Amino acid sequence: MQRARALLLESLAAAISAPGMDAWPQVLRAAADGQGLGMHWRGLLADEPAAAAVRVAHALEMGPAGLQAWYAAWPALAGQPSLEFAAAVAGMVAGRDPLLVLAAPVDAGGGDSGALIDGESCARMSVAGFDPETEMRLGNCAELLASAGDLVNLSGHGASGAVTPQILVLGLKWHAPAGD
Repeated sequence: MQRARALLLESLAAAISAPGMDAWPQVLRAAADGQGLGMHWRGLLADEPAAAAVRVAHALEMGPAGLQAWYAAWPALAGQPSLEFAAAVAGMVAGRDPLLVLAAPVDAGGGDSGALIDGESCARMSVAGFDPETEMRLGNCAELLASAGDLVNLSGHGASGAVTPQILVLGLKWHAPAGD
């Protein structure tokens, strides 16, 4: 799973360094190709974070192995929508080992934290003494994701001045090579 996590973080770094959002599909495809994986660009997630989490979890479970990518422009009304999304999707991929999801703002408008969750995120939250559903309802997504070790610090990345944050969502259905 370390290789899978590294692939998602490397893909995020490549997207952040891309000249703009229009280059994301090509940059992500190159990152996936470098690992011998397919990449499917899914486009805009127009739903609110909780509904988008359902869409992403379903696409990962039903889709082929490899990288899938979306972007969202959720307004940061109260809190960090990328973390709300990640907390919601964590419950939907719970117990599904080969599924990982990274949600991260790629501009300064979305905050400095993203999250990389996997099929064991909810179990780690519970071991840390949190009830994921209750904490999500209370809006404690950052603390909940931190308890699982799933927060990704993005300080210093992205362009400033965006009114609506651009959030990159990467999903990975991972089938590790033998011996990995």
